[in-house]
Amino acid sequence: MWVDRQQYPRRWLGKTGWRRWLAGGLLITAVVADAAPSAWMAAIKPDPVTRQSRCLLVSETQNTSDGYDTTPVTLVFNGSRLLAVTESEIDPSFADLQLVIDKEPPFRSDKLAAKNMTLLFEQDVPDLVEKLRAGRQATLYVRFWPTWPATQSFSVPFSLVGFSKAYDNLNRNCQSPAGAAPSSN
Repeated sequence: MWVDRQQYPRRWLGKTGWRRWLAGGLLITAVVADAAPSAWMAAIKPDPVTRQSRCLLVSETQNTSDGYDTTPVTLVFNGSRLLAVTESEIDPSFADLQLVIDKEPPFRSDKLAAKNMTLLFEQDVPDLVEKLRAGRQATLYVRFWPTWPATQSFSVPFSLVGFSKAYDNLNRNCQSPAGAAPSSN
């Protein structure tokens, strides 16, 4: 049967149908937003520098070129400093190693650990954490050894989705809000 929409413009939804559609759409949007995969997790793991097991915030691993091969890069926050952990030797000789959060001024570092494969960000940590919590993306700019021939600086993007929630779990010593057992992934 054909319905004249000018005569019955909302009949196909009924008197409250549009409200149900709107409520259903909002519910689905909220569920999908809450189920968005987190790029960060709080887990009890060995600290990359001290090798002591502790609660750490760990980003998703990103792969980047080191000028010769591909190396994984992970950001790790141990509560007092942010670490950029790689499997290639980092080259600090150009003084251009930095982390940029969104379009904020960069956090710079030239301090290395763990056989020069870990870059340490130890200055302005409260400001760094605040920017990580508020940000959408952090980009690490890093270059790798050998310095001759000089390789370029490589940009490695990291999503900050889930950083705040993982940071809250770090402050609870890797305990979930419900008090579940610590994560040991």
